[in-house]
Amino acid sequence: MKRVTPLNILTAALLIWLGFGLLDGTLGLSQALWVLLLVVLVFIGDQLFRMLLGSLKRIWIVQMIFIAITVATAFAIWYIKN
Repeated sequence: MKRVTPLNILTAALLIWLGFGLLDGTLGLSQALWVLLLVVLVFIGDQLFRMLLGSLKRIWIVQMIFIAITVATAFAIWYIKN
């Protein structure tokens, strides 16, 4: 049985967002391809964390820190640009 991790949850949320964005027409083809690329990268990252870390508790901690750093970096870049 596959264990649920934060990057699994993020992947599922991105796929749902992609599906709804395509259905209601708010995402164009190029945006959808970027989101799909992000989904693939998050999935690969999740698999790498699973291979490197054995314990589910450590996977959760490291992935939550990874997500927090990524969001903080993206926010900082957005803030500097605007």
